Amino acid sequence: MGAMGFLRYMKEAFSARPWGMWVPPNWVGLAAMGLAGLVEPGLWAVGAGLELGFMLFLSTNGRFQRWVDAKDTFATKKSTQQQVQSLLARLDQSDQNRYRQLEQRCQAMLTEQHDVPAVDMQAQADGLSRLVYVYLRLLLTRAGILRVLQNGASKSIDMRVSEVQRQLADAGTPELQKSLTDQLGILGERKKRHAEGRDKLQFIEAELTRIQEQVELIREGMVMTSDPGSLSRRIDTVGETLGATTQWIKQQQELLGHTEELLGDAPPVVLEVPQQAQRA
Repeated sequence: MGAMGFLRYMKEAFSARPWGMWVPPNWVGLAAMGLAGLVEPGLWAVGAGLELGFMLFLSTNGRFQRWVDAKDTFATKKSTQQQVQSLLARLDQSDQNRYRQLEQRCQAMLTEQHDVPAVDMQAQADGLSRLVYVYLRLLLTRAGILRVLQNGASKSIDMRVSEVQRQLADAGTPELQKSLTDQLGILGERKKRHAEGRDKLQFIEAELTRIQEQVELIREGMVMTSDPGSLSRRIDTVGETLGATTQWIKQQQELLGHTEELLGDAPPVVLEVPQQAQRA
């Protein structure tokens, strides 16, 4: 247990209260000792010793530590679920369903592995979570690009080009000609950006399909192999191949202006380790 972990247990011990109590008993004891010390100041030293002993006893108790760890895990899981729901809300129903299908597929693999001996389930859950995280970020990036393209449809840009070209043909002053020529240049840049956007959409769809196929390959390997460690190695290998994709996603998100939740290294997608594996 590191220093930070010890301090975390100490903090929880200070405010710990049994179920059904409104006020932590430690606070009641401190208040009582503080009032008694007003009459007999020596009791403050006694109270300090008792408080230190109580805090050390409780914070080093294995059962209490497991309770604190379980509470922190639950809080993290709840926060994670809320974050995922917030990200999914940016997607349409079709993409939400697509994401859920992959997430459920990965979770099912973990469930099928729970009774296999000598398997590091947490490592597998972390590795599959990274795959699902990249998949979610790809869907979000695609949704952002689609919004940009839909807000300035290429067809409307072509109509604007034709209109400006007609105006330019009838322009009677150099100033108007320059303004219209500049407009054509801007519209040309927009058409170029739209073409780049369509290329990016093709790349994203290819990467989405690649992840789906990788997950199926991992699942098939889980069924076919007799080596319980090979699945973890395969998951790690697939995760390493997505490094360039992750960097590309960051660049696109920065261009689109959606960088808040998506640029962290830790995935906000946490697949659950089956309960049987946790107790093993």
